[in-house]
Amino acid sequence: MHPYLTRLGVRQEVQEYFESHLFSNEAGDLCFPYVNEFEHYGFGFHRVPVVSTFWMAGNLNFSQVRQAIVCGSAMECIAWLNHYGFAFPDTESLLFLSAGASLHHQHIRWLRENLTGKDFDFVFGKDLLGRLTALKLAAGIRGQQMHIAYLAEEKIQILFRGRNFIFSPENLSLNALEKLSGFRFRVRISTPKNYKTFFEQLEAGAGLSF
Repeated sequence: MHPYLTRLGVRQEVQEYFESHLFSNEAGDLCFPYVNEFEHYGFGFHRVPVVSTFWMAGNLNFSQVRQAIVCGSAMECIAWLNHYGFAFPDTESLLFLSAGASLHHQHIRWLRENLTGKDFDFVFGKDLLGRLTALKLAAGIRGQQMHIAYLAEEKIQILFRGRNFIFSPENLSLNALEKLSGFRFRVRISTPKNYKTFFEQLEAGAGLSF
């Protein structure tokens, strides 16, 4: 049990699930390794690196994985599982991945090479950057070309499968593109109802705001 996670309200079983995939530094801050970089969390700060690798937790035997949960931070992974609890009958079939603060083409290539045929949950937040990240990643893992351009009057143009789709920022989503294009990406988007991210929801529940 880590005191930071306990103070945030992360349940014991969730902490135990992730405990072998994190460590504490000399200052007692939580650290999550992304091969050559680290995500750092302490009271008063949260640093998420820009990397081309993943932080991973859960079942690392990829042949046994049924569902991959891809997030923008390791803390978001923890908050997601703490929110949903163990609603899954077989948590051993789950793989959690954090791509860090920015999506890289190597993330997409790795997912295509290692997790073909798996179910995906994307957990990137409700802001525009999070929704754009979900669009890019969904297109990438399904082998579809997508070009995104910003137009005048805050419009966003999506060139997808030979067609142009124009969205206002507030109406842009993977589901909206699916409806207009007729293409099904076969991924699930997870977002909390009243917060931008599950981690923000977790902090709010603990009475923390940084």
